[in-house]
Amino acid sequence: MKEIALLGTNGHVMGNVLGALLARGLGVNAMVDFPEKVMLADSRLTVTHFNPADRGKTEASLQGYTEAVLTYNDDLEDKYTNELTLKYFVDTVLAARRAGVERVIVVGAQESEAYFLSGLRRLDNIDWVFISTEGDYAGRTAREIEEPTFHKEPYSER
Repeated sequence: MKEIALLGTNGHVMGNVLGALLARGLGVNAMVDFPEKVMLADSRLTVTHFNPADRGKTEASLQGYTEAVLTYNDDLEDKYTNELTLKYFVDTVLAARRAGVERVIVVGAQESEAYFLSGLRRLDNIDWVFISTEGDYAGRTAREIEEPTFHKEPYSER
């Protein structure tokens, strides 16, 4: 069974992507800011704490994964998650690259696409895909893991 690293803050984007990954029979290590709030029992699910400020721990947590999915809240008025994103998005992707992750899938709001792409396009030695939280983004994320496109371009359901 393939296991995926799923990182982000608790919320509906993380929850929807987690549900889609489990529905496809994938194993998931959900690394979230508040693990005690994940109310799902599944033998294929591991839940651990994610502190994006600790780059070393993030890198260590991602060792052994070939793919990581980073989910970001699409509520642009959520000050807490917006500050975490602005402060630690690039650090998280760099930690993934240093850990040997070969591919990063970023799921975020369409309105934040330019921000995410500006960070992703500057990276080498790692493949990435941006998926907008429009339409069936959770299903699209799961399909992207099963059938990678390796296109390094944003995807949306437009």
